[in-house]
Amino acid sequence: MKIAMLSGCLAAAIFTGTAVNAQEAKKEKVPVVILKLDDMCTNGAPSNGSNAVSPRWQKLIDYIQNKKLKATIGVMGFSLEADNQKYFDYLKDLDKKGFELWNHGYKVRKGQEDSAEFEKVPMEEQKASLEKTQKLMKDKTGIELKAFGPHWSGTSEETFQALEQISEIKMVFFYAPPSKKTGKFIFERNVNLESSPGNPDFEKFKAAYEKFAGQKAYICMQGHPNMWATDEKWNGFEKIMDYLIGKGCVFMTASEYLATVKK
Repeated sequence: MKIAMLSGCLAAAIFTGTAVNAQEAKKEKVPVVILKLDDMCTNGAPSNGSNAVSPRWQKLIDYIQNKKLKATIGVMGFSLEADNQKYFDYLKDLDKKGFELWNHGYKVRKGQEDSAEFEKVPMEEQKASLEKTQKLMKDKTGIELKAFGPHWSGTSEETFQALEQISEIKMVFFYAPPSKKTGKFIFERNVNLESSPGNPDFEKFKAAYEKFAGQKAYICMQGHPNMWATDEKWNGFEKIMDYLIGKGCVFMTASEYLATVKK
């Protein structure tokens, strides 16, 4: 009887140990996810004024909210010029709901032949461009933008000279100055959401994640929701999100992640 009880206890211990080990295995090291979404503007918004942004953007916003995720959205400065209170209210509502908005530059680049905003441009011009978007957002919505990433452009040493003079911007996406000297937090591009701009590719993402993610404290993934024009592209995005959710990844805004680093 004692032997049977002992065997039962031993079996229970072994089973419990196995369960614990399984749980530990399940709790593999997973990175924080910063979902960097580019090119928020009014392009594609319904002409009848039913919404301030395109249906593709709205689908993405609804998805993030329904899944209780976090996202960091780059706003194009030029989109803040027009007298569009519906759009300004929409941006304010996103901010209240926990989305983080960031400075995606003022200019919309229309082609490779069009000059970039933050390459081979004097520091004074770059600073003026950065400040223009900062001011427009503050004046139109009351929101202070704390991160920057250029639209379709690299950066230069002059970019960071300009950024050092804009104290409210604390973070930069994907670019560091050649000297590596800056007071800003630089988010690295390490695992891609899209295989090319506008093309979420689950298989390529998964391969990159499995190769690199275990070595990273975070992955900062860039996406262009207004370019996800087909079911195939949207489904690719959803599969990537489901995969990350299944891994137990925590989604944060850029500022939320920076706060953990400072701690």
